Amino acid sequence: MQHSAAATLPRPIAASAAPLAAPLAGLAGTDLSRRFRHWRGRSGRRHLFSVFPVGEPLPGEDAPRFADAVVMAVGRDAAGAPRILALDETGALPDLFYDSAPFRAALARGAEEIHVHLLADGPTARAAVLRDLDGA
Repeated sequence: MQHSAAATLPRPIAASAAPLAAPLAGLAGTDLSRRFRHWRGRSGRRHLFSVFPVGEPLPGEDAPRFADAVVMAVGRDAAGAPRILALDETGALPDLFYDSAPFRAALARGAEEIHVHLLADGPTARAAVLRDLDGA
């Protein structure tokens, strides 16, 4: 099912249900190691995300606003492990996602990074990634 632009709002993720994140082993020790992250979904599949720090002067400004991408706002738990604070697809109008109240609330709750997944080809594939990562 394809989201309409008006319906594209980030969904908060329960901390206890968060999938696992890991750096890419092939990039260990390089400058690129901070720029990419695999998130392992409930299916066991890994999903590759590009990582962008939350920017100044406006949060999220460093992340490119790609249409039809899976995007998450990521913070850290008490142990420093990444955790998803908001997750959804951007739809055809990514500014609606980034400027939405739920996304801004995730930033206010401590999101430090924006993770962007561009490899899901089409709305069905993006919906499958979302289900795998948030269990909905």
